[in-house]
This record gives sequence, C-alpha cells and structure tokens, in this order.
Amino acid sequence: ARIYEMDAKLSKLFFHTIFYLTDEDKINYYRYQAIRFLDEEIQEQFYEKAPLISKSLAAIMKTLMVKRLESSFHAFKISLGNLLTATQRMISMFEDGKIFIAPDLNINNLIEKGLTMDEIEELIIELSIENPRNNIFTPDDFEEEFLEGLQKDAELLNDLQERWALIDEDPKFDNFLELLKTEIFRQDLNPTGKLIIFTESSDTANYLEESLQNIGYENILSVSSKNRKKLFESIQQNFDANYEGKPKDDFSIIIT
Repeated sequence: ARIYEMDAKLSKLFFHTIFYLTDEDKINYYRYQAIRFLDEEIQEQFYEKAPLISKSLAAIMKTLMVKRLESSFHAFKISLGNLLTATQRMISMFEDGKIFIAPDLNINNLIEKGLTMDEIEELIIELSIENPRNNIFTPDDFEEEFLEGLQKDAELLNDLQERWALIDEDPKFDNFLELLKTEIFRQDLNPTGKLIIFTESSDTANYLEESLQNIGYENILSVSSKNRKKLFESIQQNFDANYEGKPKDDFSIIIT
C-alpha cells in the first residue's frame, strides 16, 4: 500500500469535510428524506415504511459522499455540487408552494433537460393515475422540521463547496504520477508494460484519463458500462494474457 500525504491546510479541510458529512448534527441529507416528514395520514396512504426508506436513502447518500471524497477530490466536488443543487431545488419548490415527489421520475434530470415546473407537474399528474405515489404536495403537507433541515443542509453544503473551490492541489494524483514515472513501468517490476486502474467513480476515471493525457500518456483505454461492449475486443487484444488471437499493443493503460 502507498500513502499520500496532505499538507496541514488540506488535511484540516479533509477532516472538517468528513465531520460535516457524517456527524448527526451536520448534513443530514434531508433532500432524500422527504416522505418521512409528510403528515402521517399521507404516509400511510402513499408511502409504506416511509421513515425506514428515508433513513436508508440518507445513509446511502452519506456513504456515497464519503466514498467520492476518498476516490478523488474531483469526483467529490462534482457530487457536492449535485447534492447542493438538488437540495436548493427542493427549497425552491417550497417557495413556489408545490413539492414534487415522484419515484417514477428523476426530477433533477428533467430540470437539467430544460422542462419547466409546469411541464414536470403535468408528467406527475399523468403518472399519478398509474402510481399514486407520484404526487404533488404543498408545504402544509410537511412537518416544519423538513424545510428547516433542507435549509441547514444547503448552508453546510454551500460552505463546503466554497472551501473546496479554493483547492487545486491533488496529492493523491501526484503520488500516483510519481509511481507511474519511477516504478509502475519498470521492466523488472512490470515486464508486460501494462497497467490496469480500477475506480468506483466514472468521474474519477474521466479525471484520470484527462490528467494523464495532458502530461503525455496517450495510449489509454477508458472503459465504462457505456462502452465496454464496443471495446470488448480491444480490451482482450491489449490486456488479456489468455487471448487466443494476435495480441496488440495499442494501449498500455486501461482505466475502468
């Protein structure tokens, strides 16, 4: 195992961020707990086991955010921005007097695609006929604690975003690059001259590919669920020691 080191300033921010992401008195991912704060009668009518589902979703988001931070600062900044935007959008719904909860739709994706709130509302009304859990609620349908929680989350997330926007260094990548230059491709350590990089985050994969290409590593094959079928033969030809056909050496690094 290799250890990368952060300077005092970055280390302080890293642990400050972990504290914000995990402490029960800090970020609580209210954006993903909406149904838990609906009036009990509405919960019973539309959302069975709402408290359990909400707490599970919040726990998943907490784990995701921590894992993104550990994956790469680049991936974390993207997820941080997405969570802040999603939280702010739900606050805006309260201000507009209509809160959309639609398990069959990704509201954020629809907004990103340019649909207006009126168009999204029409979609939800249509879907409500098939699935009554797709609903449009008013602020009065929620406990006051929910909006307060959303606002607190947004404030803390915004604080983190502002702090991370000032960070340009990446000691994890710097350490990896040093190993790449001095050890990973040494003939005595790696006679095949091949490198396979695994990551759980597609954003980290994209970041690594771009960063490596920018410093001259061009023979990179980046594979994801979107393109792996198309690249299957190239993967085998370049990286499968048991490939029965004629091997190729078009790529020396694969990121997946």
